[in-house]
Amino acid sequence: MKRKKKITIGIGILIVGILFWQFGLFNRFNYLTGKIDSWRNSARIVTVGKPFPCGVPCIGLKEKYGFHESNVGCTVTGPQLRGIDAYNAEIEKYLNKRNGKDWREKYRVEMDSLIKNNRLE
Repeated sequence: MKRKKKITIGIGILIVGILFWQFGLFNRFNYLTGKIDSWRNSARIVTVGKPFPCGVPCIGLKEKYGFHESNVGCTVTGPQLRGIDAYNAEIEKYLNKRNGKDWREKYRVEMDSLIKNNRLE
C-alpha cells in the first residue's frame, strides 16, 4: 500500500513539473515574474530576434511609458516562448492601466518620429 502511494505521489510531482516546464515557469520570463515585475513597477517588454538599435532617445521614450526592453536573442525554445508570451501579456495589462488603453498608438507615433529624426541627422 505504501509503495503504491509513493508511486502515485511521484507521478503527480512529475506531471506538475512537466506542466510548469511547458508553460515556461522555470524560465526567467513567465506569468509569475510578469506579475511580480508589474507590482514592483519594473516592467520589461521582452523581444525575440535581432534587436533594433535606436539609442538613447528610444530608451527615454520607453521610460516615459514605464518599461524597458529586454531582448533574449534569436534562439528560444517552445517553453521559453510561451513564458515570454505570458510575461508580455501581464506587462501589457500593467501598461494599459498605467498609460491608458491607447498608449500603444501614441508610443508608435513617437517612436516613428524618433527613428525618422535620427535617420535625417
